[in-house]
Amino acid sequence: MYSVELFDRLQQLLAPNGYKTRAESEHLYPRRHLQNGAEVMRVPPSPTGFVHIGTIYAGLVNERIAHQSGGVFILRIEDTDKKREVAGSSEMMVDAFKQFGLVYDEGPVVGGDYGPYFQSQRADIYLGYALDLLQKGRAYPCFATSEELATLSKDQQAKKLRPGYYGDFALWRDKSEQDIHDALDQDLPFVLRLKSTGSHSKRLTFHDIFKGKMEVPENDLDVPLLKSDADRLPTYHLAHVVDDYLMGTTKVFRSDEWLPSTALHIEIAQALDLPAFTYGHFAPISIIDTNGGGKRKLSKRKDNEADVQFWLQAGYPVEGIKAYLLGLANSSFEDWYRAHPGAALADFPLSIDKLAASRAPLLDMQKLEDYCKDYIAQLPQEEFEKRVLDYAKTQNLQAFVDAVEADSAYSGTVFAIERSGDKPRKDMFRFDQAVDHYGYFFDDLYAKDFATQGRIEHLSDIDKVIINKSAQAFMATFDIHDEQPQWFDKLRAAADATGFAIDNKAYKSQPENYSGNVADFARIIRVLVTGKNRTPDLWAIMQVMGDQRVRSRLSGTHS
Repeated sequence: MYSVELFDRLQQLLAPNGYKTRAESEHLYPRRHLQNGAEVMRVPPSPTGFVHIGTIYAGLVNERIAHQSGGVFILRIEDTDKKREVAGSSEMMVDAFKQFGLVYDEGPVVGGDYGPYFQSQRADIYLGYALDLLQKGRAYPCFATSEELATLSKDQQAKKLRPGYYGDFALWRDKSEQDIHDALDQDLPFVLRLKSTGSHSKRLTFHDIFKGKMEVPENDLDVPLLKSDADRLPTYHLAHVVDDYLMGTTKVFRSDEWLPSTALHIEIAQALDLPAFTYGHFAPISIIDTNGGGKRKLSKRKDNEADVQFWLQAGYPVEGIKAYLLGLANSSFEDWYRAHPGAALADFPLSIDKLAASRAPLLDMQKLEDYCKDYIAQLPQEEFEKRVLDYAKTQNLQAFVDAVEADSAYSGTVFAIERSGDKPRKDMFRFDQAVDHYGYFFDDLYAKDFATQGRIEHLSDIDKVIINKSAQAFMATFDIHDEQPQWFDKLRAAADATGFAIDNKAYKSQPENYSGNVADFARIIRVLVTGKNRTPDLWAIMQVMGDQRVRSRLSGTHS
């Protein structure tokens, strides 16, 4: 421990504007009064860029564990790394939690008794704990320059030694008080480092909720606790320990990447005489590398899917995404989901044991799309129309919005096509697909985006003369009042009259004798009417469009 004189000098430099003592902080943030079994869970993202879908995954897991136990869910913004902070990221984080319905009990905007919930606003709290370590002889000032640290690292590499600031490589660990006074007299910048008492050759045992009994080397690194900048903000290592203690976090869930730091965090807590934390390290969402690299972590730098905005801008329903993420967290979710159609996702009893069994959850776009299809298909008609239109407005799809709003009665019949009955239409998993799925029903959009392109893509293999004859033959007997069987009989007759085979066996044996088969004839009619080769039932489409619109498109007078 340092002399009173040196401690007072360091205290004045570290906290010139004052600080909260440990006793003051612990009085300000008393232990929570929780019902038996209630959990206090938190998600602590850093505002260093876009919101990662993994943050939503962690948020969903922590929110469920907290709320289904009658506990508290906290959103805490860990913004002490000002060099990496990106303007607006905190606001994006709050907005993403709101859009995904992850309701936190304490955090930015909503506040709470254990705030502030931005770490940069808690500097005076961390100073009290850092000075406590300094006073106990468990921390010391380090004046090593970046050049000296770089040289140290190169020396370790050359000698093939474990990298880090420890033991004989801890340049300022055993400096005399006079050396420290001399450095202070020169006004040299310094960080406050932990004075570790651990040994890398010894083993530390702790219980991980997801991984069970863990044995890791003790920490012996003298890591920075406070930075050298004017604000004296803490590193994550000190801030996490202090915040999770004061906020009463009952379980610390975090990604596997923090597992190597657990011994360090346990040592800091022990040095502060704090009760041990209950840690749970879970595997992050992974993805198959398209370049042949196998399974890897979903990357902010490499994968568009990592960005929450990718999902929202594409129009994936957040309810479908949340269902998929719950399936990643618990293998039992899918069976529960199928057995409880229409149930709120919050009713699913998330299991920590099942979460522990989820090893490296793999992003499966097909399964995610299936969840989204299910959700969209079961939306009440009015809600479906609203969600489609709301999405189009947020994405500035004004032509589509104008077309839909110009005739709400017609638009309602358009959006209702094949959405009722026991087997509703399930070909839409993103709201951005609405323009392609429904745009051709509206004349201006059909003329601009579907008619010509449809002919090019889907009818270029058929002679234009045959296309025109087919349209004329179909219109000759078309009656909008026909029921589907009669309508189809007339379509077959028109195909036969135009030289298309209505007997598929005959067509396969002598294709040269025909213009094509019935499917080819139907394709001509479908593409002329919709500009697309795959659509809902063609008879149902014509019923919605009406006689005049169908005939104008078949005759080529739509434009």
